[in-house]
Amino acid sequence: MEPLALLVALAVMAAVVLLVLGISQMRGSGGRTLGRRLEKFSRGETGQRTGGSRGGDESLLRRPDTGKLGPLAGILGGSRGVESSALELERAGIPLRVGEYLAIRFALALILPLVTFMLSRNVLIALPMAPIGYFLPRWYVGSRRRQRLAKLNGQLEEMLTLVSNSLKSGYGLLQSFEYASRQMAPPLADELKRMLQEANLGAGAETAIEALADRIASPDMEMVVTAIAIQRSVGGNLAQTLDNVAYTMRERDRIRGEIRTLTSQQRMTGVIIGGLPIFVGGIMFAINPDYMLPLFTHSVGKILLLMAVGMEALGIFLIRSLLSFEV
Repeated sequence: MEPLALLVALAVMAAVVLLVLGISQMRGSGGRTLGRRLEKFSRGETGQRTGGSRGGDESLLRRPDTGKLGPLAGILGGSRGVESSALELERAGIPLRVGEYLAIRFALALILPLVTFMLSRNVLIALPMAPIGYFLPRWYVGSRRRQRLAKLNGQLEEMLTLVSNSLKSGYGLLQSFEYASRQMAPPLADELKRMLQEANLGAGAETAIEALADRIASPDMEMVVTAIAIQRSVGGNLAQTLDNVAYTMRERDRIRGEIRTLTSQQRMTGVIIGGLPIFVGGIMFAINPDYMLPLFTHSVGKILLLMAVGMEALGIFLIRSLLSFEV
């Protein structure tokens, strides 16, 4: 076997091992991690003497767990931007640790260019696949985060109604959140249960609610947390305040629906105009390839093609900017 082929095979094998080990943590790793930490918490293994401050207990619950990757996860997880990566994973609802997430990214950054090189035997084609493989998990996490955020925002109004009704019935704030967590479906129910667990373990109601808002990262949830913080500081009728917040959310959703209805024709026009050059170019290339080939072979044609792509991207950006309204 040639040395280059052997090196490529070993690199692919190592990347696949890292990828499999990272993906294996996605099923049930969150529950096992929480169970191990709560077990240590109940035995008093906080790294301090029994009877220490509450901050030591909170630091125990937030201590990073290396998992099956062992020291490798600790090395990868100690790099810059670990906190932001961990927060992105939490917001996306993906049960991966930062070290495992980075291991998957590095593995894909190795696998894609090596496989591309083995298929094409062209280094210029294989090299750009490395950054694509590295950022591909990040794009997936961002997509999952946006989908989860849309579901959470759709459940906030129902949660506020349940909490407000519970407060009117005489329940406390945390008891009202507990009732809402039992009545609602994931993902908001899971976030409420986690918030209640943190509050019951000594983090405090305000701290747990603020952590909930940080994990969700929704302007609507920030509005709810601000209303609760103001009420707990100056007093007042919290149930009425939450009813007002829920009414504001309903009105914002109604206005957003009206805006989508009024701009639907313009958005469809933008899609048609943006896709028309690509469609026409594809048809012409299929009918008469020799007519379109100079765009890809001659230097002037390549320049014109790059200018066309740039103007197409600029037009899409301008149309999206004109049709985006902040409510």
